[in-house]
Amino acid sequence: MADESDDIEDETEGEEAPKKNPLKLVLFIGLPVLILLLAGVGGFMMFAGGGDDEEQHADAGHGEAGDGHDAADTHETDEVYYYDLREGDGTEETIVTNIRSSTGRPVVIQMSVSFESRRDDLGPILEQHVDRVLDQYLMFLRELREDDIYGSAGQNRLRLELLRRVNLAIEPAQVDAVLITQILMVD
Repeated sequence: MADESDDIEDETEGEEAPKKNPLKLVLFIGLPVLILLLAGVGGFMMFAGGGDDEEQHADAGHGEAGDGHDAADTHETDEVYYYDLREGDGTEETIVTNIRSSTGRPVVIQMSVSFESRRDDLGPILEQHVDRVLDQYLMFLRELREDDIYGSAGQNRLRLELLRRVNLAIEPAQVDAVLITQILMVD
């Protein structure tokens, strides 16, 4: 019986202990650690990033001493002003265009917008650039599908994109918000 246990010990001594593959260690330990680290950094950047939007807007260079503009040049006040998109003759502009549909049938959208700003001089600026604003809006709306507009999330995305486009059309002046005062989709 002693001979059998000696034979077993001799066999185990003859075999080398299995080596740990360093690639497997990196894949099974290092990769999850890296993923957790990146997720933590991403979460920190997303949730701890900025302050108030108003503070960021104020820090963006409006009214700073070195930029050549002072508070009197911007005409910004504490009051909020509302401006309708108006044609050259002063009547309210209603935007009417066709949009894409998922079924191929024609869908027409009719929309009126109003602009919110703290600038008291934005009305004449909008009147000067009404054609550029309408061009930006029509080009954007024609690329939409009817599903893009449904629901509160769709309306919010639409409002944000309209804000971006009006600010592109009238820069360096800026609108603070776009309000959709009327929207109608007809099949």
